[in-house]
Order: sequence, then C-alpha cells, then structure tokens
Amino acid sequence: MTPSALIEEADLHALVDGELDPEQRRKVEDHLLQHPEDAALVEGWRRQNAALRAAFEPVALETPPLSLREAAARPPAPPAGQGPIETGAIHWGRPGAAPRPTRKLDEIRASRRRQALASTLLTLIAGAAVAAAALLFLASRPPAQSPTTRAIAATSYAARAGLTYATYILDPRPVEVEASRRGELLAWLQERVGFSRAPDLSGVGLRLLGGRVAPGVAAPAAFLVYERDDGGRVGLYFERAEALAAPAGQRGQGVSVIEWRAGGFAFVLVGALAPEAMQAAAEAAAAAVAATPAEVK
Repeated sequence: MTPSALIEEADLHALVDGELDPEQRRKVEDHLLQHPEDAALVEGWRRQNAALRAAFEPVALETPPLSLREAAARPPAPPAGQGPIETGAIHWGRPGAAPRPTRKLDEIRASRRRQALASTLLTLIAGAAVAAAALLFLASRPPAQSPTTRAIAATSYAARAGLTYATYILDPRPVEVEASRRGELLAWLQERVGFSRAPDLSGVGLRLLGGRVAPGVAAPAAFLVYERDDGGRVGLYFERAEALAAPAGQRGQGVSVIEWRAGGFAFVLVGALAPEAMQAAAEAAAAAVAATPAEVK
C-alpha cells in the first residue's frame, strides 16, 4: 500500500485547519499533487473558510452589550406552573416524574433538526456570496474570447496568484511558517518549490510575515505574505514557469496584480495597495530575486 493510499478525508480537513506536523503535511501535499480531485476539494474548503471568516468574523469579534452578557449568565426560568425543563434523558426511578410522551420528543428532535438544517443552508449561502465577491478581482476578460484564450486565463499565474491571495490574505494566520523561523522557511521553500529566497521589502515599508506552499498551475507554488504598519498586506506568489500566458499587470476591484519572470520562475505580486506602492514593491522584489547570492543579505 502506497503512502498516498493512507490519506483519508480527516487528513485533508486537518491540512485545511493547520493541524498537521511538517512530516504529515508533506505527505498530504504529495497526495494532493497526485490526486487533483482531492486538491480541488481542499481548495474549496479553504475558500469557504475564508469566505465565512470574511462574512462573520467582524460580528464575532464585537463585544456584546452588558445586558446581553448578564442575560446569558442567568439560568433560564421555567415556564409558569411547570417544573424544570427536561433534556429528554430517561431518569430511572425518579419519583413523581411522569415520562414525556414519545411523540412529543420526536417533534422536538425534528424541530431541532429543521432549525440546524436551515442555519447550515443560510451559512453556506452567505459564504458563497462573500466568496463570489472576493473573487471578482480575478483577471477580467473581453466580451468575446476564444476557448483557448479562456483556458489560458483560467490557468494563468496571475489568476492562480489572485485565487491564493483571496483564500489566505484575510486569514488570522495567513502563513504556515512564520518569518521568525526564516531558516526553516527558506529550506522548506527550496525543497518544495525549488527557490529559497524571501525578498527583503522593508525598504518599501513591507515586513515579511512568513510563507506557505500552495497548489500552483503546474507545480507547488510558494506564497509569501508581507504587511505594512497600517495593516495593508500583499502576497508574493511564485512557481516554476511553464509556457503559459505572457507576463502582465492587471487591476480590478481595488487589487493590483503584477507579474514577471526571472530565473525560470513566474513571480506575481498581489495586493490592495495604491498602484505606485505596488509598483515600488514589485521593483524591489524583482531586484531581490535577480540579485546574486553574494548580494543578498
């Protein structure tokens, strides 16, 4: 039995939730490279998580009013003329307690199931709406396109970088290896992506938070996340370049995408900063990746 055959759905969920150690994560990522259907499933879960966080995290972080907190701390009072509400469990030998009719219990359970189903459907609908809004910035296309042009756009590095950005950039933990573990981060990128350099963009006001490995167009891709003092973030996506669409710059829905090639790799800088700030960051990153090892600090 191959190691890939040992990967179960629980392992895929653990990867999405960031609960795997480095060795387990590597095995699951290798499995995803060999099983595109599982990779698509994992990516769908990640997009759904990002959409749900974007939709509901601001509400979850709000401080409830004092009156609501006090009300939540008080035990509920039983209805007038009735004793404490039972949970439906069987109380053997309890004196004076008449058993609840089975039909009543079934009605309560059915009502709870209907409420849970309705809540789940509403959550999925809201998540899908937010995900659709987050992905609107991806490569805009002219009204008339040939099937070949549409296929290239769907698999271009810029589109893939935009999807990775939308999936992770709003995550409270957008990276898998933090910048404080720089040596481990660079060794991991070299092993998984084949490029062990994290450009220093402090000169343009961007601090490296860390990085992660993501599914690429044709191979594993790296995604480095940088942050400004005001909280603005950009992502630097790169993977080995193949003969796909030519490098280009795009802008839509407030997000800029700047792509270039160097050393056999495709690099894409994605972010919602002002165009001049994005251009300066892209020039700094391009200079850093093109520098010889002796020139890199």
